[in-house]
Amino acid sequence: MTQSQDKSQGDRTHICMILDRTGSMESIKQDTIGGFNSYVAAQKSLPTPATFTLVQFDSQDPFEVIHKFTDIQMVPDLTGQTYMPRASTPLYDAVGRGINDLKASLGTLPEALRPKKIVMVIVTDGQENASREFTGAQVRKMIAEAKEAGWQFVFLSADESAISDSSSLNIDASNAAFFKKSPAGSSEMWERVANRSVAFRRSEVHCMRMDEAADDAAIAQKLRAENAGGGGSGASGGAQNPSAGVGAAQNPNAGVAVPPRGERGRGRGRGKRN
Repeated sequence: MTQSQDKSQGDRTHICMILDRTGSMESIKQDTIGGFNSYVAAQKSLPTPATFTLVQFDSQDPFEVIHKFTDIQMVPDLTGQTYMPRASTPLYDAVGRGINDLKASLGTLPEALRPKKIVMVIVTDGQENASREFTGAQVRKMIAEAKEAGWQFVFLSADESAISDSSSLNIDASNAAFFKKSPAGSSEMWERVANRSVAFRRSEVHCMRMDEAADDAAIAQKLRAENAGGGGSGASGGAQNPSAGVGAAQNPNAGVAVPPRGERGRGRGRGKRN
């Protein structure tokens, strides 16, 4: 039995990531792979149990399950062979199927193994344009019901309409973030969501808000200090938990406080169409 299996339900978290791997993600393919791997490494640093589901989506395969309720300690790195951008964006289908699949899986778990905390992280660089199974209205209703059950949703997008897009899906604007489609922008986003996830799992924050720059900076500073000291809440050192989120080699912007939303120059222009 692994350390993460030998824990009570009260500590248990399930993280489901819905990851866009459509053609326009090609320009940040390596940044996405590195950021994803650092996100998982940060989660592995905690002693509390967590399981992880990864779903990739594009119009050729709207719902490719890479990992399903896998012990976080057993999740391997993403690679160029497992993450290959292509095709267009069935966002509604990926999220709708993700919610249904997660609900079905939770229903089969013994009570003692059901996670107390559930986080769904949606990462995309553009807008819905290829769904066939679910409509926006259906997904909005499903997300509203899941939120009532206590699920946390995070919407991360390289499209400048990220906030309005998240709101249209019933995800609070405070739980959405826009990131620049660049190495620095991508790594900043991955570091922030990794650190926020760690803090949420440790019950240091009570939601997955992504709009509190000062709060995010304080979390990052605390986790880096713990990591540098080699102790505190199971931090396991740079090999597994660089900078308690994204390591310097992958994150040249690590440690830089994220500016408040009003200072990021967000527009309402529409980005990718594939």
